[in-house]
Amino acid sequence: MGVFDGVHLGHQAILSHLVECARANGACPVALTFAPHPKAVLAPPAPLLLATPAWQARLMGDAGIQYLIRLPFTRELAALSPQDFLNSHFQLPGLEVTAFCVGENWRFGCQNSGDAALLTQWAASRGISASVVPCVQYAGELISSTRIRHAIAAGDLTAAQAMLGRPYAISGLVRHGQGIASEKLHCPTANLHEPEQTAPPEGVYAVSAELEDGRVFPGIAYAGRAPTLRSDGQFLLEPHLFGLDEEIHGKLLTISFLQFIRPSRKFNSSNALQEQIKRDLAVVKALFPNHEGIPEGG
Repeated sequence: MGVFDGVHLGHQAILSHLVECARANGACPVALTFAPHPKAVLAPPAPLLLATPAWQARLMGDAGIQYLIRLPFTRELAALSPQDFLNSHFQLPGLEVTAFCVGENWRFGCQNSGDAALLTQWAASRGISASVVPCVQYAGELISSTRIRHAIAAGDLTAAQAMLGRPYAISGLVRHGQGIASEKLHCPTANLHEPEQTAPPEGVYAVSAELEDGRVFPGIAYAGRAPTLRSDGQFLLEPHLFGLDEEIHGKLLTISFLQFIRPSRKFNSSNALQEQIKRDLAVVKALFPNHEGIPEGG
């Protein structure tokens, strides 16, 4: 049980233990999470997520979870005592709970008054085992979704990747843009408008992008408000993928940030921006020397 925002290394340790426990008991590994984020109900606004619900489900599946339950989080649910929460959700006709698996800092129930020790005691009184998984640390401090969000916002992709166990990625549907990148800058891009997730600092990045069918393409991406060409202040994520020559509007795209190239800035003209894009492309293409099908000159 948990929020599991980002499915970072701490979460992965819990899920791995859960899968092992389920295998040993001939049971089915199930993760229980909440929607919306509890802070959206109790202390809005909620923080921007590290993973969309669809991306979270994918990561959970990759970790071996067979079923993901999203329990609606309401003020009524938050008002339940820890015992009432457990009684109402795990003492149901036809439901056989073999074991619980939570992190050592897991809190639940009204005002977070329940903890792993209370859960263990409640479960033991009903003949159910409970495993408490130690927290995972990075650089001497506990890994947390909040800490990862701060690292991303600060542009520390190395720390974010170390705590996530993979490069940070933003997932979303490709939408139609204004055609500026293709027509004026000769660098066509896919466009993700106002991503739901935590964004890195505005700038240019080397990325890899995964399509719905599992194909992965290297590329370059701009994240920001495009001050040279736009005045609406809308945040955009615009990847240009090397070797991709097909229509992907309306499809799901997951963009992993591999390396920061330069910060965003306003140029005096679109021609100056185009020249900078050529330099950016040269830098990023050098990072993928073995990739075939990279168009010459961008």
